[in-house]
Amino acid sequence: MTPRSRRRPPGWNGPPGRRSFRQAALDESAHHRLVRMRGTIFVVCLTLGTLGLAARLVSLHIVQAGTLERIAERQQLGTLTLAPARGRILDRSGRPLAVNVEAPSVFAVPSRIENPKAFARTVAPILGLAPDDLLAKLDPERHFVWLARKASPQAVAGLRAKGLGEQIGFVDEARRTYPNGTLASHVLGFAGIDNQGLGGAELAFDGSLRGQTGVARIERDAMGRPRFETRNVVRAPIDGSDVVLTIDQVLQHIAERELDRAVLETRAKWGAILMMDPPSGEILAMAAAPRYDSNAYARAKPGEWNNRAISTVLEPGSTFKIVLAAAALEAGAVDERDVFTSNGVLKVAGHTIREAHGRVFPTQTLADIIRNSSNVGAAMVATRLGKARFYEVIQRFGFGTPTGVDLPGEAAGLVPPPSQWLGPGLQTIGFGQGISGTPLQILAAAAALANEGTLVRPRVLRAVRDREGRSVAVPGPEPVRQVVSPAVARKVMALMEGAVANGTGTGARIDGYRVAGKTGTAQKPSPRGGYMPDAYVASFLGIVPVEHPRLAILVLLDEPQGIYYGGAVAAPVFRTVAAQALWYLRIPPAVMQVLSTR
Repeated sequence: MTPRSRRRPPGWNGPPGRRSFRQAALDESAHHRLVRMRGTIFVVCLTLGTLGLAARLVSLHIVQAGTLERIAERQQLGTLTLAPARGRILDRSGRPLAVNVEAPSVFAVPSRIENPKAFARTVAPILGLAPDDLLAKLDPERHFVWLARKASPQAVAGLRAKGLGEQIGFVDEARRTYPNGTLASHVLGFAGIDNQGLGGAELAFDGSLRGQTGVARIERDAMGRPRFETRNVVRAPIDGSDVVLTIDQVLQHIAERELDRAVLETRAKWGAILMMDPPSGEILAMAAAPRYDSNAYARAKPGEWNNRAISTVLEPGSTFKIVLAAAALEAGAVDERDVFTSNGVLKVAGHTIREAHGRVFPTQTLADIIRNSSNVGAAMVATRLGKARFYEVIQRFGFGTPTGVDLPGEAAGLVPPPSQWLGPGLQTIGFGQGISGTPLQILAAAAALANEGTLVRPRVLRAVRDREGRSVAVPGPEPVRQVVSPAVARKVMALMEGAVANGTGTGARIDGYRVAGKTGTAQKPSPRGGYMPDAYVASFLGIVPVEHPRLAILVLLDEPQGIYYGGAVAAPVFRTVAAQALWYLRIPPAVMQVLSTR
């Protein structure tokens, strides 16, 4: 047995399978190194993480702060466009023609609608919609959708009675309203659902009427829905200006009432009555029938929006003889004492020109030609005048170019160049066939004669006023050019006065007033060439009073049935309209004017 002093510690070089103390020490040392290494790695990772977090915080709070703030604002705050109040449209005396009223618009919150199909079945009939169409709008991911803009009071009351809670909401908006219904609808036009001008004066002066939009900040809830009670105005809207028209509401009513009566009695397709102040070019009334209601413009029939007074082109017929007379006198081609002889027939380039109704005027002066509305006489005057000089005066009167009236949709008319006046073209243009113009062009030409030969641009704008009533724009008369001399203009006015006193225009006489006028009966061109045998445009062009012209009036009826002569169907309408207008404007008869100067 080995001595005790030489005995080795247990496990020292012991038998296999037992750990030695040396190996245990080595293992323990390795463990400590592993722990220290893991600690170091942890500290390094922690340090790197802290540095990364610090860098990220620096990036978020310093480098990207502005961008992130804007993103956050977009998520929490929204911008809301504040619509301005659209300016009113007033007549020349300040009476309202177009105003704004509050009307509730209806919206739905699809994200809060539990049963979209039931909701659609309940709401659609009240709003006059198809359930399927309404259902298609109800996207459950959306928080807002319009159901009806500017709904009727009946529809709103019906929806409120259903007790739909947060599924539906109401917002007051301004709705354009025309308190006089169809009155002056072609002049006023209409405004769309967002109060933008879409026709007539609403479109022509939209820049002044619509004002400037404002901006407000508005908070959103966690679902992204706007909270209207949190609205903060950043830029206040600027309301639109009021537009004052030259139209007189009373005169417009007179013109429309008498026009409706004439169209009904004559069974005409359509008609127009225009009334203008010759010195200023201000249009006092512009009536066309049939009309439409600007409050319900979407229900108008095709073509009813069209303002025929400025957009329809037609042959003027015998009313154009006053332009011929002015051109002939201005050029010196005809003298008032010249006599024209005829047997009622004139042959030109193989064509025959005859008097209407087979009449014969053996001898005529220029005054007789205008008084009798002689076609053969007018053709003879045109022949003496010649193409070049006639064409020049026609252009100076404004035919072939728009008058420049401040309303949209004006046509230019058609004046072919003299090179196209083939055959008897010169002669037929002399009595208003083979040339075309708008009703307003015809009236403007007559007003130039009443205005000492000066053509003035027609207009419907009298003034623009801000919301405090201060005038910011007041356009005055705009003379275009001197078309004929004052002396010639006065001579033609005298010829027209003779036509009313004892010619074709006797139906336009007004007791106590001197009236100058000219009748027109124009055969309508056929789309296939030539003229339609039983289709005429009857018209009368009148100025009153002659000594101090205050009213230039055109009455026009398209295809009147039965009697169709301008002197028989249009002249009496002029007399009725003019007599009422003179009384309304307090223009005294000539005898009263003479007595007042004594």
